[in-house]
Amino acid sequence: MSEIRFAQRRRKGTWQRARIYVYGLLALVLAGVGVWMVWFSTILGVRDVKVDGLTTLKVASVRSTAEVAHGKPLARVDTVAIKARIAEIERVEHVDVKRGWPNTIHIDIVERSSVAWIDSGGTIRGLDRFGVDYRTYKKAPKNLFEIRVSAVESERRQDSLVEAARVIGIIKTDDRELFDDIKHVDVASKDSVELILSKGRTVTWGSAVKSTQKLTVLRPLLEIKAHTYDVSAPEQPTTKN
Repeated sequence: MSEIRFAQRRRKGTWQRARIYVYGLLALVLAGVGVWMVWFSTILGVRDVKVDGLTTLKVASVRSTAEVAHGKPLARVDTVAIKARIAEIERVEHVDVKRGWPNTIHIDIVERSSVAWIDSGGTIRGLDRFGVDYRTYKKAPKNLFEIRVSAVESERRQDSLVEAARVIGIIKTDDRELFDDIKHVDVASKDSVELILSKGRTVTWGSAVKSTQKLTVLRPLLEIKAHTYDVSAPEQPTTKN
């Protein structure tokens, strides 16, 4: 009887030792299958490219620029390269590219939006809030006004556009009534932004520094009948007939 029990225990011990190897081998096989599925098979390959956030761009155009290979394993898709390609599109302000398991690439885009326009060698170009002229219009948009830059040298001209765009962006956000009253904006330098309003009125704004304070000062100042309103130094605003 003891010999039978000894044999049973021996067989049990042998199985327990063998089971460790079997389970280990099984784990390796499953890991190998997992690696193959994720990195090499089309089971978790790209089947769809979803594009969100578009206002003027076409989905087909964005997908074409993204160059995502259909069927390529999702794990091996270079999202950084896709993002870089899409960022080259003029109208794209920001882009985010993510994997959506098991089979989707998600592309989220924020398009640039014009706050004004400029005349660039006879071509009407939309200017965004960062001072980037990013698109062409067939004619001047009715809901936007022109920024006229007198600076000729390219770096100084761009600095002027950036500053003017900052000023306009703040006004558009904080005082829509004033924004709608602007006829055009004259910019001599980044420190010399002027708003030309209706009724022949001019607001000497200066740079974008202290723009919120300048707006606060300008609101009651415009109640005074004058030709020029100077808020470039908001601590000492002045008017001139």
